[in-house]
Amino acid sequence: MKINFFAALGAVILAASCTPTKVVVPLQEGQWQIGVTQGRPQVNEDYLPVLGAYAAKGVSSTKTNYGGIQFSSLLLGAVQLEVGSVVSLIPHDGLKPGISYSYGAQSFLSTRDYAFRFYPEAGLNAYLQNGPHILNVSANTWVDPTWFMTDFGRGQLLAPSFSAGYRLRYKWFEAQVEYKVLNPTRKLQIPQNIIPDTFGLGGRGMYLGVALNF
Repeated sequence: MKINFFAALGAVILAASCTPTKVVVPLQEGQWQIGVTQGRPQVNEDYLPVLGAYAAKGVSSTKTNYGGIQFSSLLLGAVQLEVGSVVSLIPHDGLKPGISYSYGAQSFLSTRDYAFRFYPEAGLNAYLQNGPHILNVSANTWVDPTWFMTDFGRGQLLAPSFSAGYRLRYKWFEAQVEYKVLNPTRKLQIPQNIIPDTFGLGGRGMYLGVALNF
């Protein structure tokens, strides 16, 4: 495994947290959702576009499975795939927010030397829903089992992110927008670039998504 390559790649992806929270409220049983997402984490004085696509299916009234691919990672020489589930824990009821949790994993395969990395992840969402309108706050973390292999002591076991967003789920269409505070536990640097601080640590960015439901 080439540590330098994955140190740079891991810093980019872990700091960016890749995408908006794909599914906050589980889909109806048997319902499919196919979407594209774009993250815009700030790097230096500009923004880094992170583009991906996903598909999700409601496997029960309380659980939705999803899988996705990140196209931007291909430009860095890696195939990034993700799989996971979102499960309703407490249903939304009036002014009482609903709670859902997610779990899954991200995998990376180098197209140069076929080195492989694997990151389990888990998250928690609180949401309010009024018809097609959904407001949410979410917390998510990646786990890096090989954090100790990163150069210069910059690795870390957990890479958390926190977000607040709005989505419009109307019949066959869903639009998503989310603002994320990324990896606030430490300052990160990728080659020749610095991910700006959030109160001295981490980064931040706006994340967008559109999806079709059927």
